Amino acid sequence: MTASSLRVRRVALAGLLGLLVAGSGVAGGAGAGVAYANPNELALEILPDPATLAPDGRSISFGITTECDRRSAIVDARAGATQPQASGEASFSPLCNRLPNFVEVTVPVASGSFLTGSAQVSAVMVVREGRSKRVSDTATVEVRPSVAVRAADHAVLAGGGATVLIDVTVTCPAVSNSRGGQVTVYQNGIAGSGTFAPTACDGLPHTSSVTVTASSGLFQAGTADALSSATVEVGGEIFPGLDLRAIQIS
Repeated sequence: MTASSLRVRRVALAGLLGLLVAGSGVAGGAGAGVAYANPNELALEILPDPATLAPDGRSISFGITTECDRRSAIVDARAGATQPQASGEASFSPLCNRLPNFVEVTVPVASGSFLTGSAQVSAVMVVREGRSKRVSDTATVEVRPSVAVRAADHAVLAGGGATVLIDVTVTCPAVSNSRGGQVTVYQNGIAGSGTFAPTACDGLPHTSSVTVTASSGLFQAGTADALSSATVEVGGEIFPGLDLRAIQIS
């Protein structure tokens, strides 16, 4: 299960608990207690999951949960990230519905470049409901790399249909080491794969030409699907990137 799916499950369970508490009236005579969610609840939490470094090293993304009353007006909502060599700040848009809501915040770098390792992140939210209220959180999170891979929209038929030639572009942050990748093309029951060598990891896009050879049968001119994958390594850990798209073979 991915970090994003774990975040979503955590927030969904918290929201369900809030609904149960809000609707759990206790039947009875005079004086019977009735439990309701606090209509003035204001909360913000930075999730402990790892943050993600963009392939170009120009931003960091991390998850937070927010909670505010539906009558609240958002005055300010900002998040920041700081490393010794780089920092940045960005606004985000919380949803006020009295339930915990997940927000993925992307903070662009203002100067320098973000790196893998650790980062100090923060978030603050100010709302107005009669009077202004403020809530904030700070945390130290692990920053992991990501890799972007994208196949071209067009491939060239070769070898009488035995192969197709297709370009694939990879972008990975400077702190990572590329391990190359693979492109698989699917067309009407015909499939074939081709690999490409490691590319430079410097935050810039690098394009390789890949020869995809059909395992059986022949490719034909027309539409097909291309699944591209690339991986990078940092500190002995492997991080993948995937791309699936429709392409045109001619």
